[in-house]
Amino acid sequence: MHTKQEILEKLTGIQSSRKSYYSELVYLIEEMKKKNKQLAVINQLTQIQINATWQQTTSYIAAQLSQILIFEHFALTIVKGGMLSSYLATWNDGDWQCHTLTQNIAVEAHVLTEQVHLTIAEVLPEHHATSVPLRSQLNQTFGFLTLLRQTKQPVDRDEAELIQLVASHIGVVVENSLLFQDVNEKIKIEAQLIQSAKMAAIGEMAAGIAHELNSPLTAILGNSQLLMREMTDAPEAPLMKDIYQCGVRCKKIIQNLLTFSRQEEYLFSTTSIDEVVEDVLGLIGYQLSVSGLTITREMYEPPLLFHGSRHQIEQIVINLLLNARDAVAGKEAPHIVIRSFLVQEENSSYVGLSVYDNGTGICEEQLSQIFQPFFSTKERTKGTGLGLSVSLGIAEAHGGKLFAESVEGEYSKFTMLLPLLADEEDNDGEKTDFDRG
Repeated sequence: MHTKQEILEKLTGIQSSRKSYYSELVYLIEEMKKKNKQLAVINQLTQIQINATWQQTTSYIAAQLSQILIFEHFALTIVKGGMLSSYLATWNDGDWQCHTLTQNIAVEAHVLTEQVHLTIAEVLPEHHATSVPLRSQLNQTFGFLTLLRQTKQPVDRDEAELIQLVASHIGVVVENSLLFQDVNEKIKIEAQLIQSAKMAAIGEMAAGIAHELNSPLTAILGNSQLLMREMTDAPEAPLMKDIYQCGVRCKKIIQNLLTFSRQEEYLFSTTSIDEVVEDVLGLIGYQLSVSGLTITREMYEPPLLFHGSRHQIEQIVINLLLNARDAVAGKEAPHIVIRSFLVQEENSSYVGLSVYDNGTGICEEQLSQIFQPFFSTKERTKGTGLGLSVSLGIAEAHGGKLFAESVEGEYSKFTMLLPLLADEEDNDGEKTDFDRG
């Protein structure tokens, strides 16, 4: 029969004193705790949301890995579309904050690690990088995990195995995220194609309707003008005037439809932006003034010239002014500022015109959609959603731009840029900041 000591030695494998046995036991327990912690972290890493942004994913991975590995900074690099995108997580004020570094792939695949390190070294030159690749099921490298330390430390066998294990689990999650993005992007492209087809059909239909209405509308306008001349003092004269004005309004709607369907011809000529503003205010100035708002004009000297369709540019200005009028409705001290200016961007010069209002503003979510056809921030009875989309199309057809900036509850400013006429490019060479209100 074995003695108690013999049984103890066989169970523990320890051929030393009782003190050595307890030390070994404590060590084993600590190692088990360490392994359990590593398994818990790896389990957390497999729960990354595939629809999270790369910045969110990087910060989450850094927060988890910092519990089992020692490093100062962490980077997740994605290789996609001929680009290296490194998301660098740094510890700041009790949280991991992420910065993005991008670079074109300029080397062969087998030396991508060096390029990743060089890219990160531009930001953190004093740190030493340790990277492990992320590989797909087809054994293709699509990314890297990089640990950054201030002191160069040799990676022992246990740490190397741990990093490889972490990379294999993170690689699955990252690959799923890439697949999700590809599928999501494909869905968006298909939706855009469907929308483009719908808009093409609507444009064709609108053009057909507009042409069909033009003939009877011409007769209505012509005959109503003749009758207005003959019955100047008749009691029915105001009614005939209303008929004529409604006909003119329908004519303008048809012109908008033709413009939207891109089937109206553009008659270009040399035009001054000052003259455009003057004509527009002559048309709708009274309509704006009776609304109780103040209009301020700040026009550039000398007048800026452009080559384009005067009628079409007037249509843009009318749309912007009427939108501004609606935005300031109900506001105290409603105010609209019309401002022309010169803009020089690289080798191009532009005639700029901005319409500023101190109205209700546009929320950030809607600001990116306001130029889409049939999108409107107004009530259904007050807007068709065509004005800004038509205006954008006109500006682009002139080689120009139309964009907006706004703060909800404070202001909106729409800016139109048109190529400056070549003969006027020497306007004192002055460069004007078009971001001023």
